[in-house]
Amino acid sequence: MLLGPFSVADGPRSLPAPLLRKAQDLLALMLISPERSVLRESAAEALWPDARVETSKKSMRQALWQIHRTADDGVQDTRRLVVSDGDALHINPDRRLWVDVAVFLEAARVAQGVGPGALDAAELTRLARAADLYRGPLHAGCYDEWCLIPRARLEDRCLTLLDTLSREHERRGELDQAITWAQRLLDVEPAHERSHRRLMRLYFATGDRTRALRQLHQCRWVLEHELGVRPDTRTEELGAAIIADRLPHGRTEDEATPVAERELVAALRIELTELRRSVDAIGARLRDAPV
Repeated sequence: MLLGPFSVADGPRSLPAPLLRKAQDLLALMLISPERSVLRESAAEALWPDARVETSKKSMRQALWQIHRTADDGVQDTRRLVVSDGDALHINPDRRLWVDVAVFLEAARVAQGVGPGALDAAELTRLARAADLYRGPLHAGCYDEWCLIPRARLEDRCLTLLDTLSREHERRGELDQAITWAQRLLDVEPAHERSHRRLMRLYFATGDRTRALRQLHQCRWVLEHELGVRPDTRTEELGAAIIADRLPHGRTEDEATPVAERELVAALRIELTELRRSVDAIGARLRDAPV
């Protein structure tokens, strides 16, 4: 598992030895790379950026030996977890693997592409199970540069997934579940203002105006101390409506947003995703280019 603390298991069997940190890093780097493949040189530069060439090569051999000793107990050489192909290292496609990041990303992709009301109960359950896989940031405890961009991307997908779950449960009138998912989202990103507004609406709808107003004060505090900004006008207007006990019922913020605006936001998200991928690809080519 790569989300949260790194862990690896072989079904019900206990592994013969734990992986040391750099072996964990190498395996994590390969599992999140396109086609689960990396160039030896690129991996060495990412994992040992300040080491001399010979030192990084030795460290690479030690990390590979660690992975082999831990993951390949009792298997044939052709079924080793990591196989070498010239200058590249690959995760063996013949080894059956379950990787939490892959399952999580597929669910996030579904959540990103659906509009309000497009999910049935079974799909909501599947997305909820995927959201539960997010135990924390990618490869928690690693602060090397290679890990930071994928970590931020996964956190962004997590926010999309949790927001979708909360929105859909609110739309279905399942307020307790909507509250739970909105709270989970704020655990990941405390400054997510739309989720603060959703919780304000939901608490008020369940008859708890006190908690709704406390949520407003929490939103103000977080935005001020983390971002140095004040809440959006919509947030303050919602708070004023709650104070006046005149919040309209039966209409969520997503439903109140014009369709054209929602479609524009969705299109911008897609363009931003593609831009990030292009930047990552350019960065990879520059790293691999000969000097």
